[in-house]
Amino acid sequence: MSQWMIPYDKLDEKQLHFIDEDIKKDNRIWIQGFAGSGKSVLLLHSVANVRKKEKNIKICIIVFTQSLKQLFIAGMYELNIKNVTIMTYHQFKKETNNFDYIFSDEIQDLTPSILTKMTERSKKLIIAGDTNQSIYQSDPQTNERVVEINRIEKITKSKVCFLDTNYRLTKSVVKSVQKFIPSMGILLFSKIDKTKKNITPNLIKASNRKEEVEYILKKAKDSFSEDENSLIILPTHNEILKFLNIALELEGVKPWDVVYNRWNKPDYYQLHIYLKKNHIDIEYICNGYGNLHENGNKKIIIMTYHSSKGLDFDNVFLPFLDNHIYNEYLTEILFMVGMTRTKKQLTLTYINNLHPYVKKFKDICNRLNINDILLENNSDEFDKFDF
Repeated sequence: MSQWMIPYDKLDEKQLHFIDEDIKKDNRIWIQGFAGSGKSVLLLHSVANVRKKEKNIKICIIVFTQSLKQLFIAGMYELNIKNVTIMTYHQFKKETNNFDYIFSDEIQDLTPSILTKMTERSKKLIIAGDTNQSIYQSDPQTNERVVEINRIEKITKSKVCFLDTNYRLTKSVVKSVQKFIPSMGILLFSKIDKTKKNITPNLIKASNRKEEVEYILKKAKDSFSEDENSLIILPTHNEILKFLNIALELEGVKPWDVVYNRWNKPDYYQLHIYLKKNHIDIEYICNGYGNLHENGNKKIIIMTYHSSKGLDFDNVFLPFLDNHIYNEYLTEILFMVGMTRTKKQLTLTYINNLHPYVKKFKDICNRLNINDILLENNSDEFDKFDF
């Protein structure tokens, strides 16, 4: 199955030099780079290298979201990293221990107080983040303002290491971003991994939501036969529940009656039980629910745009992209984050009038006939969805 972490022997000369040499030279390092430049990969391989060489030191990894924590746990498993503490920044705020090494990702979304605390409580601090991908103005829980980009170096006293090669994104996805946000596209296009196969994004119009969901689930399920993983991204929890209930309807199962947890939020643990009971192999990853390490290559993953930040998948699906939908929730930067989670195939779907964001780059996309694809599923070989 598809790996989450690039193996050590697949890293390039610059990445290897950072892991083996550069990390020794400075006690405070900020790994900068655009979407797809391998910041998280370099961060985690550095953790593996430090742990291998120094058995008894205390190492902590601090990440922004629970879903990013899941990605790092999956990567730690693949790289056989043990005896390393990993936590979200909210968990770190409650900690009182000092560490020999602190590694942290997505630092552009952290607050000055967290960055100060990490700096003070570590002998060596290695942070990673992209100044162009800040999606929060303030801490969602405390309302403290997110750090101003030009203050990060000063607060952390860090030396910048800039990654200038795009390893993740295909040339067509980069061109799509360039047409959508010209300034961002130029940056992404600066240096692309020429060995990467180019795959053009798909743009699909369905007749109705049921047909749209049916198409996505078929294509996501097909990816498993190619040893690939798939991610579905939606802006809100309500849209995720809508998608999942349509998936249940396709199997002739009644919608999930929402069960709420003690915080009056949907209890996704109970949802997972309901999906499993009805043979729907979809895993919701967010807010501490789901397990990316155990299920990321066995089930279709679904999450919000916010939670997908920092992750990547072989195939990414962005559904329900109709005009006047999500205007309150989906900013240009957040949509760009969703587009750039893919390593191979990006698929965008809608049923009515196309969202203005997608109109900017629709001419780059493949326009496929959804009926031809769904008819394949109604052949003798595929007479019913079986997730």
